[in-house]
Amino acid sequence: MLPAPGIAEAGSRFWEYSAWVGQVFYFSRFLIQWLASERSGRSETPRSFWWLSLLGALFGGAGAIGLHVWVLVPAFGINTGIYIRNLVLSHKRRLSSAAKLGPLPAALGGAVIAIIALWFGIENGSLNRDVPMLIFAIGIGGQAIWGSRFILQWWFSERKGRSHFPNTFWWISILGAFLNLAYTSQLGEPVFIVPYLIAWFVPARNLTLEYRRRRELHPL
Repeated sequence: MLPAPGIAEAGSRFWEYSAWVGQVFYFSRFLIQWLASERSGRSETPRSFWWLSLLGALFGGAGAIGLHVWVLVPAFGINTGIYIRNLVLSHKRRLSSAAKLGPLPAALGGAVIAIIALWFGIENGSLNRDVPMLIFAIGIGGQAIWGSRFILQWWFSERKGRSHFPNTFWWISILGAFLNLAYTSQLGEPVFIVPYLIAWFVPARNLTLEYRRRRELHPL
């Protein structure tokens, strides 16, 4: 039995609102990171960045699932584990219970979420949202690149023993943002389009600050 049109419409609005809330958290995290970087003159990441990232992943992922935008879901799942791991790394006085969450459990937890979400998408027959196959492939590639940036960031952080953003992270962010914009613009849902319209600004600014700092430290 199909739900009444009014109930279905209300449910769709609920998931759209959830996705918008997630995007607000995502935007806020980079706003905070940007302001902290501007104050210090170099790329900086306050701990609140990771809390906002985690909240953004939870609300944004829920919205993507509710609206059946399954291509975007795996990155939400995998990054959730990475955000939690960065919170552990950024804690100056690590709690014994939190410190037990190593990189492998974090990655496996995120991967499980991603696999379950994709399985639901395949079962519902709505994985590609009826977009052209080329655009669907671009969306898959964009999400792979977009998700890989935090995997790279996580790897560098594990090596340094602290939360750290390499410049490669920002370059990958710019490339992933343009590919994701090409995909989400075909979906006709502003909640997934607007974030990628502005997603290039903070990475570009962080790269500017980092290269400026390098020139000051190592003048020609």
